[in-house]
Amino acid sequence: MASLQQEVRRAAEVIKKHGYARVVSHYDADGITAAGILCSALIRLGMQFHTTIVNKLDRASIAGLDEELVIIADMGTAQMDLITEFLGDTDVVILDHHTASSFDCPESSVLINPNRFSSNGELCAAGISYLVARVLGAEDNETGNVDLAGLAIAGTMGDKLPLDTGINKLILEEAINEGVIEQRRGLKLGDGRIRDLILYATDPYIPLVGKADQVDAFLARLGIDGERRARDLDDEELNRLCSALLAIANEANTYLSEEALVGTIYTFNYEVIPDALDFMRMVDACGRFGKGGIGIGLCLRETGLVEEARTLYMKFQDKLVSELKRLETAKGAGIKELSNICYLYVQEKGITGVLAGIVAEYVRTDKPVVVLNRKNRDVKISARCSKKLLKEKGIDLAEALEHAAKELGGYGGGHPIASGASIPEGNEERFLAAVDRIIGEQIRLK
Repeated sequence: MASLQQEVRRAAEVIKKHGYARVVSHYDADGITAAGILCSALIRLGMQFHTTIVNKLDRASIAGLDEELVIIADMGTAQMDLITEFLGDTDVVILDHHTASSFDCPESSVLINPNRFSSNGELCAAGISYLVARVLGAEDNETGNVDLAGLAIAGTMGDKLPLDTGINKLILEEAINEGVIEQRRGLKLGDGRIRDLILYATDPYIPLVGKADQVDAFLARLGIDGERRARDLDDEELNRLCSALLAIANEANTYLSEEALVGTIYTFNYEVIPDALDFMRMVDACGRFGKGGIGIGLCLRETGLVEEARTLYMKFQDKLVSELKRLETAKGAGIKELSNICYLYVQEKGITGVLAGIVAEYVRTDKPVVVLNRKNRDVKISARCSKKLLKEKGIDLAEALEHAAKELGGYGGGHPIASGASIPEGNEERFLAAVDRIIGEQIRLK
């Protein structure tokens, strides 16, 4: 089997044979930054292209692709049967990192999926796109596209993958050495006024979220001016604030580690939003509100779109804060549990996956968390679990959701630690029971 590097070069060669490309990518931070990298690389090649951001890749969307070159990012592996059926003779480049039972693809296609290469399984779609862009830019522009490394890092952060191992570490080191990114120690809440950051601190989750009076009283006790920016805190103030926030979390039985709260933060020297966390979160919010074009615009460094993206991000945070406050006070409508999973129904639309991640990482770390959203015609489902559960109990959410959804005429998949599904309405209890059963079997086998 060819190596990852060989497949990257092959993908670049296929792309350069064409003068036009159709780019299709996922709507989250990883998918949009991956598309942004590809768009910039194609522009610099002088290629024309059309980019579409979607929330899923289904039969209708694949059947409608009739271009001679199709590039699919952050999707495609799980839809290989449809790609074979409709695009079997088309040049298709797939840059994906989701697991699948098979990685077979048509001869005319190039599939770059790090799960095919055991040592590179934590590389995201934006990281793969960056590797391809580096090859595309090696001879065709002055920078060699290394200035796009910030987008790769943003995508990696969006999918919560480590930056200190494997190819991700190499990308980060290259970006720092080339002056694309700077790093320093600080509060891992983004850039802005301290008061606002704590008031909207959903990830990492701080139990003061949405409680303005309590935040003001908390900062007053510490003697820290909430109007100051987080980057202006000195080491003593930063440590004092961190200790106090950890104490608040402990009192509320919320799992919050010092590592999640304070550590290395990254500044982008070429992007329109310098703080890496803020950039990633705003791009992600754009996609989740169906404004993927604005997210792409941020990646293409359109400064005029920053305020609109910021507004979408704050709207998204308002939804999250509302839901977290509801869960905190809810009784029968709150978090429920079966033998092997916790589950809850979300009231707000468009936050299912993010909410599942917050609850799994900070509120219920003892069991996988399944969040169901009945706001659509079909029930949308997201499941998350902590890395500790993944390692200690052998849980594979992608397998569990795929099989449980398939039993009910739906579909599911993703990653062992984070997965999603869609099932016909009215099958929620049967689905939850199936997931609970499968997770139990996985734990027993471990």
